[in-house]
Amino acid sequence: MGLNRWLTMTLMVLFIFTACSEDPDILFSKAETEAALGSRQKALNYLMEIQKSFPEYTEAYLFAAQLFYEDHNQTEAVAQCKRGLDAQADSAQILRYIGEIYHLSGSYENAYQYYRMAVNADKNNVDAQISLGYILNDKDLYEPALVHFDKALELDSANYKATVGKANTLRNSGNTAAAIEILEEAVTNEPMEGAAYGALAMAQELTAVEDKVILDNYALAVKLSSKDRVVWNAYVDFMMKDQDQLQAVKVLQNYLYHFPEAIEGRHRLAELYIDLARTESLSWLDAARQQCEQALITDNDDHYSHALLARIYLLQEKPRLAILEAQLAFEIHPNTEYRELVDQAKFFSN
Repeated sequence: MGLNRWLTMTLMVLFIFTACSEDPDILFSKAETEAALGSRQKALNYLMEIQKSFPEYTEAYLFAAQLFYEDHNQTEAVAQCKRGLDAQADSAQILRYIGEIYHLSGSYENAYQYYRMAVNADKNNVDAQISLGYILNDKDLYEPALVHFDKALELDSANYKATVGKANTLRNSGNTAAAIEILEEAVTNEPMEGAAYGALAMAQELTAVEDKVILDNYALAVKLSSKDRVVWNAYVDFMMKDQDQLQAVKVLQNYLYHFPEAIEGRHRLAELYIDLARTESLSWLDAARQQCEQALITDNDDHYSHALLARIYLLQEKPRLAILEAQLAFEIHPNTEYRELVDQAKFFSN
């Protein structure tokens, strides 16, 4: 009788334990759902539960790190990854993601070190090979970058990101023809992916291909990959080189729709408006002023926006306002150009 009671109690305990220890894949799916709904804390609660009950579940650390990074908490994002390393989760994946955090934040040397450690931890990790290739390309180390892209393609011959990375590296190293050949095949094989179109346009800029073809490829690139800032920046640069100013305005407006915090983009759009004011109508100056004011909302110490405002007020024959803005630009960032702008504004105020 006592034995039966003991067996019954044991089964009940096991049942309760099983009910409480939910499958980690289900918990992870719940975390993804909560994050998609905007409930980041609930998502993190599920991820912490996975980390506690299933400490080797790598994705729980990576996703938690991603959520913290998206909340601009880089320190905690890296700490989440290091918790995964301590728990003996997949070290190659985690080291690579730490490298990505540093890469996105502009710490290229730290990124390089972690990418290198990721490859050393698992030479067959395709993502680690690709990431190391990209950072080496950023460091202008083209030959070793190509080695890692080739290794990634040896492991996964159809890998799109490795293909585009290799083509970009070939272009940067001066082998434009080989880059274009690879990219033309890539856009044929993956016509709904944008990165290859952008890389192809950048390569074509180095050839005698007509501008319309280049513009078409840039337009496709940003349509299919609207958050690819590298391609957008190249597109904007191209539009600022002797292209139709009104078309350039449309491209920059679209760029700022996707990246409203991009102060440099607002500078360039303001410059276009000022040029149009000089050639067409002074009414464009109000649009230029609005771009500068938007930039100053993002960064009140943006000296270049103050300088642009000074130029705008000079064109509008408002020298007193021009003096104020020019002086602010000079106080924030003293240089000869701003000093001359102050003197010019004072001259017209007399």
